[in-house]
Amino acid sequence: MRPAAWEIFACLCNGGTLVVRGSEWEPAIRQLDVLICTPTILSKYQPSEYPKIRVVATAGEPTSQVLADRWAAHGTYWNCCGPTETTIVNTMSRHVVGEPVSIGRPTPNNTVYILDEANEPVPLGEPGVMWAGGHGISRGYVGLEAKTKESYIPDVFLGDGWRMYCTGDLGRWRPDGSIDILGRCDDQVKVKGFRVELDGVATSLADSPGVSRAAALLIDGDIHGFVVPSGQDCGVILQHARKLQPYYAVPARIHQLDSFPTTANGKIDKKALRAVACPPEPEEEKRPASASSDCGTLVETRSVASSAAASTLTDISDPTTEERLTGPMDEKWLPQPLRGLRHRVLIVYRRLFSLVWLMNLAALATLVVLRPRLEWLATLTAANLVTAVLVRQDSVINLLYAIFCSVPVSAPLWLRSRCASIYHLGGVHSGAGVCATAWLLASTVRSTVLYALTGGPAPGDSLAGLVVSWLLSVLCCVIVGCAWPSFRKRHHDVFERMHRFLGWSSLSLFWARTVLAARDSAPGVDLGSALIRSPPFWMLGIATCSVASSWLWLRRVRVDAVPLSDHAIQLSFDYAVPVNGSFARISTRPLLEWHSFATIPAPHGTASETLGNRPGFSLVVSNAGDWTKACIRNPPTHLWVRGRPTCGVMRIATLFNRVVIVATGSGIGPLLGHIAQPSCPTQLIWSAPSPEQTFGKGILDTIRRSIPDAVIHDTRLKGRPDLVTMAFNLARDFNAEAVIIISNEKITKKVVYGLETRGVSAYGAIFDS
Repeated sequence: MRPAAWEIFACLCNGGTLVVRGSEWEPAIRQLDVLICTPTILSKYQPSEYPKIRVVATAGEPTSQVLADRWAAHGTYWNCCGPTETTIVNTMSRHVVGEPVSIGRPTPNNTVYILDEANEPVPLGEPGVMWAGGHGISRGYVGLEAKTKESYIPDVFLGDGWRMYCTGDLGRWRPDGSIDILGRCDDQVKVKGFRVELDGVATSLADSPGVSRAAALLIDGDIHGFVVPSGQDCGVILQHARKLQPYYAVPARIHQLDSFPTTANGKIDKKALRAVACPPEPEEEKRPASASSDCGTLVETRSVASSAAASTLTDISDPTTEERLTGPMDEKWLPQPLRGLRHRVLIVYRRLFSLVWLMNLAALATLVVLRPRLEWLATLTAANLVTAVLVRQDSVINLLYAIFCSVPVSAPLWLRSRCASIYHLGGVHSGAGVCATAWLLASTVRSTVLYALTGGPAPGDSLAGLVVSWLLSVLCCVIVGCAWPSFRKRHHDVFERMHRFLGWSSLSLFWARTVLAARDSAPGVDLGSALIRSPPFWMLGIATCSVASSWLWLRRVRVDAVPLSDHAIQLSFDYAVPVNGSFARISTRPLLEWHSFATIPAPHGTASETLGNRPGFSLVVSNAGDWTKACIRNPPTHLWVRGRPTCGVMRIATLFNRVVIVATGSGIGPLLGHIAQPSCPTQLIWSAPSPEQTFGKGILDTIRRSIPDAVIHDTRLKGRPDLVTMAFNLARDFNAEAVIIISNEKITKKVVYGLETRGVSAYGAIFDS
């Protein structure tokens, strides 16, 4: 009854006339104003031939972009989703021509959850299994208690006895609250060691120009694609699929049909498609690749081999390399939640942050027990401030890296692995900055309370000092708030400018507060003498010199710009020769914005006629925003620089005897210095779209000379690889002591977590600034 409940009662309750079709669809359809059917049935009809139909709704299987656009241009098109177990459809979307197809939002009194394997909600944009809840959920399967218990579980989100049902569909949330359908769990197959969603493959085929509907099946280990109508160019279809799917999810064979065979309820008959795809007898293989199916549909079958040449040095579709890199991995060492606690929560950055806080708590306990003079609050504030500033100073950073990275490679691996975590020192900066703000706020509140209780400033305080302290506290709180990770990542330019200008303003107010405190604490004493005896005065002087030092190096330098492609440009400089693993800051507007790029040292000359082939360094700028795009389109002749090139995560490569380095896209830039002048035997995995076309032949030649068997994965041809699996297997086969990855934040965290939980030392940027 469920499949007809919506159609029958919705029609009759709204005063409509219900038209029930017979064995023929055509006579019934010509009478309709509203048509409800499956996408497969709808694809057989053109809206121009049925001008009376104003509203169409499809459900039961995924629709296609072409079909949705065609009928939405004619009238109103609703794309719906609702399994039998939800009584009626539980999501609907009114399609707009040109907009991506979606199944919409939950209908009233229904709920939809998208959960991970632990039945926890997945983040926005992440795939998961769809669960349905609310009033429409049925009670279960009659006489099938085991299946009911498996598919129906208590709704932990609604509670109060409600239950939810596992639909078996894969989906993800869009930012607007609608849902993308990604296929079905039972349509997941394993191809060449990778999980593939057959519905996703079918969607990619259906998006190809000229294709109205498509399906995909796994037959004898190969993916077979089925498209309608016939007469299409298989090469064009597959080339389109390669743009949307990884190499292992591109069909090995394409079958073209005039129309799809259908089941009794109007869905694609996959059993009939399997019959169509059955391989012919050996003697028949010499005949032209066309035959008639047993369902009376003209079929054209083609076996397609990729003719596109991948710009790779080692092609992971090669059987030997594929088996080596995409084979099984070891199991993760620790169970949850210990694994998440160890490798997500208690990373070195947070441990350093916590260590700073513990030291400050010890200082607080000392103040409570010993009750020293309250001027110690100002001293503790200044001590944390100077720590936060110094640990971000270029020379201090380079000195710390030099000390930690000078450990010989003959030292125990556990010691070198811990020294390699030096790039987490940002945790000290964050911890000290927050503690300085906390001490400042505590001191200001204490002075304010005493002022309110006594009707005047306490000894050593003044009204002017109190006003400055509150202004300073507000500024410091704003700085800390803007540095909160979610705000910093969403509004990075705002964070950077506020951190700089409010930091300078706070430093000025710290000076004013220090001078006022010295005057108020020693009335009648010469101000200069009072300042000299004040510890905060000296600490503030060190912090000020540290902040000013990099700006003392501010200068405008010559640049030799060499375009690599429409996507990337190489900039060469001759004002310094950095060590491998350093980054430099460049700008066109030095007061407003700075951009950091990894350097490629050129101690023997930059090969630039503009710079006279003098020693220096170069860097690669790829299109990743408005500034980089402008730099590529209008190559600069001069740029502003400040400070000295500063060590980054790649500097730690010198600690290891053998390393695997991993990069995605323009992340190859920070690795090029090490690739050109490796400090140890190195292997490389680089995943990028059209590497040679995007980054130029010169970079690939550099890689070829240094690492002949590097793995370069062209995502434009093969889709995105499983970097965790590839890096793990390559590190194991290469006997690498560490894996270093340069990528975006999401991939970096995924790879580092995936490797560390399996016992492989992995390092990547922590994106804390």
